[in-house]
Amino acid sequence: MAEYRRFVLFELNEVPLRVVRHYADRHPGSAFARLLAKGQRWDTVTPDKGHLSPWITWPTLHRGVSSEQHHIVALGQDVAEVNSHYPPVWTLLAAAGRRVGMFGSLHSYPPPADLSQYDFYVPDTFAAGPEAKPAELSAFQRFNLQMVDRSGRNVSTDLPVKDALSFLTSALPAGVRGGTLAKIARQVASERIWRDRAARRRTIQSLLAFDLFLAQLGSKRPDAAFFFTNHVASAMHRYWPATFVDDYHATKWSDEWVRRFSGELDYAMGEADHMLADLLAVADRHDYLILVSGSMGQAAVDSPERHIKTEVLLRDMDRFLATLGIHGAWKRRRTMEPTYTLAFDDAASADTLIDAAATVKIAGQPMPTRRLGAREVEFVLGHPNVEDGDFTVTVRNHAIDPAAAGLANVMIDDEVGAAAYHVPEGMLLAYDPREDRRGRAGDSPVSTTRIAPTLLALQGVAPPPYMEQPIEDLADVGLVPA
Repeated sequence: MAEYRRFVLFELNEVPLRVVRHYADRHPGSAFARLLAKGQRWDTVTPDKGHLSPWITWPTLHRGVSSEQHHIVALGQDVAEVNSHYPPVWTLLAAAGRRVGMFGSLHSYPPPADLSQYDFYVPDTFAAGPEAKPAELSAFQRFNLQMVDRSGRNVSTDLPVKDALSFLTSALPAGVRGGTLAKIARQVASERIWRDRAARRRTIQSLLAFDLFLAQLGSKRPDAAFFFTNHVASAMHRYWPATFVDDYHATKWSDEWVRRFSGELDYAMGEADHMLADLLAVADRHDYLILVSGSMGQAAVDSPERHIKTEVLLRDMDRFLATLGIHGAWKRRRTMEPTYTLAFDDAASADTLIDAAATVKIAGQPMPTRRLGAREVEFVLGHPNVEDGDFTVTVRNHAIDPAAAGLANVMIDDEVGAAAYHVPEGMLLAYDPREDRRGRAGDSPVSTTRIAPTLLALQGVAPPPYMEQPIEDLADVGLVPA
């Protein structure tokens, strides 16, 4: 390796530059304000077409090709085949002999069979199992996955006690800071006084994960490190109208609703800012280039149907499948509710689900379904604002009791669906401790497919021929002899 530059890619899912600027303007002493003042920025755009989701757009960024080539469309999808043709950037770096640290990037499960080039490896929060390197991080991942299973459209205040105790006994040695545990304790206590604060529980996993990532980063100092967090994206989807009130004209959000949730986006960005401050300190101390990016962005959706009081959700998968005449063995993949993905032991059961799902009507509306593989099927519920008297279920033109089919019409605590949603435009920010870039803008917009070859170039690794050219004024910055 003739030249390289160590970097951290802080994957701040779906956060657009507008939100970063809004936070920095309100908090001029923040890490984001420092990054905007001393770093460099690029507007980015994903080339993916049609419906945009992070499980589609992140593979585009990581692999340097659009979804038309990588064909990754769902969480839990088997990506073994596409990995052989368009491997993610961390795989290419490891194959080139670079030391890599991985923490939570989407579609990073299962871990590679050979982890010798990885200083640490924790797959994403939708992994099918708790495997992680080093072994002490498996306790966190097991706890993490249990929390995901308890999270849905409404925040669960239950804790998986056994796994929580197992994790906490190893948490401090593994790197969780006492201040983080105290912050979590204050959060749980505050929920007893302000019930709406339970929404902030979605951030707890990110706080714990980042502490463990930071500890591994500090002790191992890999050549390239990746950290993913979704907590700001989650807040933006729900609470954008409480922050950017003037974006909404057709949708009427009450003053009381705005008051209840006006601090949620600021809170989520504040926690991201604490993470960024720690990363900038690492950069200054150990000469890392810090890159902050999403694979796309979000913007307001001014549509009255986004004001959601109820959604039809699945409450018993066994009953639901029995109603459809399916009795074969299956496993449920982790996804974001109200999307559900099943992997069957035999293709015949998948066929039966596809055929039966085409006849399902919920409150007179169909249930979107698609085939992900020979034995994998995804279906989507979430039918909004169905009046109790209209909550009907029919299968093959036969009326079915919803409860008998494992379905329920669930009240949504914060009364909002996706009031902000995915847009192709995102951002890339760079902080270089060697150079004050004075907040200048790079040539924009930059396709997210150019980020993977840029990361490879920073490490002195030639991008494969199917990738585009690196971002010139970033790829050759400050390279040093190995």
